[in-house]
Formats: sequence, structure tokens, C-alpha cells
Amino acid sequence: MKKRILATLLALSMLLSVTACSSSPQTSSQLESVSSSEPAGLDASSQEASQDESDYYPVTVEVYNNARELVPYTFEKCPEKTLVYGRNNVEILLALGLGDKIEMVADCSSVLPEYAEEFAKLDLLKNHQDVGYFVKEYALSLEPDMVIGWYSLFNMEDRMGDVDFWHDRGIGTYTTINSVLRGDESLENEYQDIRNLAKIYNRQEKAEEIIADIQQYVDQGKQAAEGKEPQRILIAEKWEGEYDIYHAKTAAGDIAAQMGAEPLGQAGWTDEEIVDANPEAIFAVHVSSVPDEEAIALYTENPALASVDAVKNGRIYPVEYSLAYAPGVRTKDTVKLFLKSLYGIEA
Repeated sequence: MKKRILATLLALSMLLSVTACSSSPQTSSQLESVSSSEPAGLDASSQEASQDESDYYPVTVEVYNNARELVPYTFEKCPEKTLVYGRNNVEILLALGLGDKIEMVADCSSVLPEYAEEFAKLDLLKNHQDVGYFVKEYALSLEPDMVIGWYSLFNMEDRMGDVDFWHDRGIGTYTTINSVLRGDESLENEYQDIRNLAKIYNRQEKAEEIIADIQQYVDQGKQAAEGKEPQRILIAEKWEGEYDIYHAKTAAGDIAAQMGAEPLGQAGWTDEEIVDANPEAIFAVHVSSVPDEEAIALYTENPALASVDAVKNGRIYPVEYSLAYAPGVRTKDTVKLFLKSLYGIEA
């Protein structure tokens, strides 16, 4: 009897031991599975995105220095603390969904309505100093890993100085192309800014969506112009005694030319030269603080231009400066303005 009881107890002991050995790792595995399938499911997705990012960087982009030369700069990782100068650059980053990468903004008091909510979250330089541009000492105190701006920001020592200063400190830079190539600007350069910034921050797919959206309206203009004589137009900003002309080698002029128009003029034209050229339409460039009506009146109320066809036929169209120079994602609005003014197409 004692032997039978002892055998039974021994068998039970062995059974429990086997069960424990086989179930212990299984239970651990099940716990990991439960853990990773619920809240940790987000972590797995995050880890996958993180892995994709680590696979993407480093990435090298050619950027302009103060000598207007392209120099390579390698971004070891996605910039997280970006100083951004200029509305066009701010709007490009916001359009790419990069508001969380912006540390501070300068020379930009408002953006397109679709970006207003994200823009309201950003810290503005004007909240901290009266000068409307970044200066080297203050910028360094913010410990950025990226600075984006116009050529004028980097070309002055009392501002940010040459890009080499920043590159030597492991801080990336990007300079708006059309601000570098004044007198040789183009629509393609606006596209390239969007593409380059997207490459730096790994947002290429979104960039191509933005560009394709703009290009479809450019193509409408090309189609509308087919088989017709190019409309002779003047894109000008009035200064004292003369006009700053947005000719075919400016951003606005190249956009108009690609849509079938013939931009006239060159820098520093006078009333007499406008009369001699006799444009069919005039696009009156003005800053946002000047009302459209006032910009138009500079031409319609100028007796010296009374004989010009554009004035006689009421074809004076106001254009805000942000649509004519380095428009960025506003390029679409520039294109739509030309579509309507040149061909009567509402887009």
C-alpha cells in the first residue's frame, strides 16, 4: 500500500514538473504576444517607421553657399529643431506636414488659411526681438540643427553669415533657389525647393503630390494657349519714377511664359518704355499692405499710360508680392491667377 501511494505521488510530481517546463516559455510567449498586439501594436508600428528612417539617413543634398555655388551637405538624421526664415519656406514645411520640426519662424506673420492652425502653434522671432531676421548669436542660442532662409539671410555677416559657419558646426542649411539665382529664376526652381526640402525631411511622396497639383493648372494654361498668339504682358512693381519688371527670367515671368504668355521688359523700365511696349495686360505687383485698388490705380490714374492697351481695356490685374517672388506652394495661386486673367478659366 505504501509503495502504491509512493508511486502515485512520484507520478504526480513528474507530471507537474513536465507541465511547468512546457508551459513556462509558452506563457511568456503569450504574454509578449498580448503585449505587442494591443497598446504595443502602436509601438511596433513606430519601431517600423523608426527603422525606415534609420535606413533612409544619412542623405546628402546640394545647397547653395554665399558664393552662389552648390555644395554638398549630408544630413545624418531628420532635422528636429529648424529655424525658418520667409513665408515661402514656412508654408512648404507646413504643406509637407513638418510643423513639429520647426523651432522658430522669422519674416512670416501669416500663412495660407489651410496652414493657419499649425502656424498658430509656432514660436515667432518677433515675440523675442525687434529685428525681423535671425542673427548669428541668437540663432546659436536656440541650438538648431537646421536653418532655412533666403540668400539675403546668409549673405550678411550681421545676420547669419556664410553657410560654411553652420555646416562646420554640424547644422544643416537650405537657401531658397530663386533667392540665389536672381535674374535667372524659374518655375522649376520652385518645384526644386519643394523636392529638396522633402528629401531632407524624408517627405518625397507628399512633395510630388504638391507639385503634380500645381502642374495640372500649368498644363491647363498651355492647352488654352495652343494655336493662339502669345499675349504680350507686363508684370511690374511700381517704384519711385520707374518699375521693377518681372521678366521671363523671374519666377512669375517664367510661370506666365510656360502658360503661353510673352512677358515683356527688363529691370528699371519707365512710363515711356511701357508705352512703347504697349502690353495687352499688366499685372501690378504689390506688397500685402497695399490694397489691390491702390495697386491698380498706379496705372489707371497715370496720364502717361493712358494710351496703353492694357489700361484702355481695363486689363490691370493686382498680384501680391508673395505670388510673384519665391511663391513656394503659393505657386498654385499664381498659376490660377494667370489662368483666369489670360484665358478666363476659373480653377
